[in-house]
Amino acid sequence: MTVYVITHKKFDYVDQLPVGYIPMMVGANVNGVPSGYLADNTMKNISDKNPQYCELTGLYWMWKNSNSNKVGLAHYRRFFYSKSIGGRFAMYAYLILMGNKVKPATVNQLDELVESYDWVVAHPEDEGGKNLWLQFNKANHEIDMQHTREVIAERHPDYLKAFDKVMHSSSWMSPYNMFYTKKEKMDQYCEWLFDILFEVEKRTDMTGYTDYQKRLYGFLSERLLNVWLEKHKEYNVKYLTVFKTDDLSRKAVIKRITNRLGITKGVNH
Repeated sequence: MTVYVITHKKFDYVDQLPVGYIPMMVGANVNGVPSGYLADNTMKNISDKNPQYCELTGLYWMWKNSNSNKVGLAHYRRFFYSKSIGGRFAMYAYLILMGNKVKPATVNQLDELVESYDWVVAHPEDEGGKNLWLQFNKANHEIDMQHTREVIAERHPDYLKAFDKVMHSSSWMSPYNMFYTKKEKMDQYCEWLFDILFEVEKRTDMTGYTDYQKRLYGFLSERLLNVWLEKHKEYNVKYLTVFKTDDLSRKAVIKRITNRLGITKGVNH
């Protein structure tokens, strides 16, 4: 049972990680690997794609190389809390009261959840805008979402209805590509996800894209995880609140709230 803590730089909180949490440096060919960290450039890997695939180079490594029977992905300095108390602003209020007493859910707690649930994912967030398709277009290029729909229609047509519902029905989604599940379920998801993304990549021209827009496949996959869960109604899904270790002081939380209010930008990676 392993939670892989995806990061692109050394971080202080590593000394406080619960048992079973392992830091993984992504983009390791460029970023270097501190002592005690796993690296996404070993064994079967796509580490060189990190500027475009973000935390997914870590997910690919997990898919191809992990031997754990239950696996999770923690997104940079974000962690699942042991309870579901709501979304981002509920956690902000809780952090103001509790501060650094807030700790990541233990692997034992996550294991207990997957005895009753198939997937543990982040509590849904309102990403702003009328729906996820339009929200994506605010900071990215619509042609990439169109390509994604085309690939799903061609290669996985039974997912097209779920894709359209997720993209057009609301602006809510479970963000960050975070999850905890059994390895066999992650493998099934990854086979589907990377089949889509690698084909979209073949159709994508990033000429003129900003560095932010080049993180395309990380952005697409956040939405595609929600498509996967929408299609698989047979799965029992547990939503947990997510907190960021950057926000464990009252001052940091207040600054975060001030910055977030009224802002409808893309998801922060």
